[in-house]
Amino acid sequence: MKLPDESYWDRSVYQKNSEDNIPKIKHTVDDLEFKFDKIMVCGRGSDSHPDFHPRFSTTSTDIDSDLYVLVDHSALSLRWIKRGGNYALSTIVHPSVVEKIEALGGKIFWFSPEYFDCDLPKIITGKYPRGNSGLATISLAAYFGVKNILLSGISFSEKMYDQFLEGKDMVFSNLKNDGVRLFSLDGVLAEKIGFEEWRK
Repeated sequence: MKLPDESYWDRSVYQKNSEDNIPKIKHTVDDLEFKFDKIMVCGRGSDSHPDFHPRFSTTSTDIDSDLYVLVDHSALSLRWIKRGGNYALSTIVHPSVVEKIEALGGKIFWFSPEYFDCDLPKIITGKYPRGNSGLATISLAAYFGVKNILLSGISFSEKMYDQFLEGKDMVFSNLKNDGVRLFSLDGVLAEKIGFEEWRK
């Protein structure tokens, strides 16, 4: 997978998508309720993830989840929208993504990146302008009050993803300040834990 060039991060696209999406908003992430002490967050860095619920995932992970999260502003992200269910979307997503989710019978809950001045819940997705759906998924779990998060398949080790490392540091430090504990199945981004131990 090749790295996007700088034009991919054109901030005017974010603004245009948001201007198109905001008038259509019916529900925000504040309309969701997740009363759990722990949750698994899944990213695309693995082809298999343990069967644990509740779990949130990026749309590209392509697994059944309790919440799908997307912050990508490109219409290319359409290819990952394959299920109904609950979706948490940043206002910057391409409007065609919204149409596809609704056509599949999905329900959309919106949030805003912290850099937009609008009356929506603000979720940190990384370092502006390079928001990352995996980081947004982790931030959302903490936003809902989850205190123990297990990471599965979220990895920033490949060149394509190392551009998000500064954003990772920002998100992880916020979680630490809020008393959220992060665990990981592979031990790369957080304290390693075995799946059976996590289930207890």
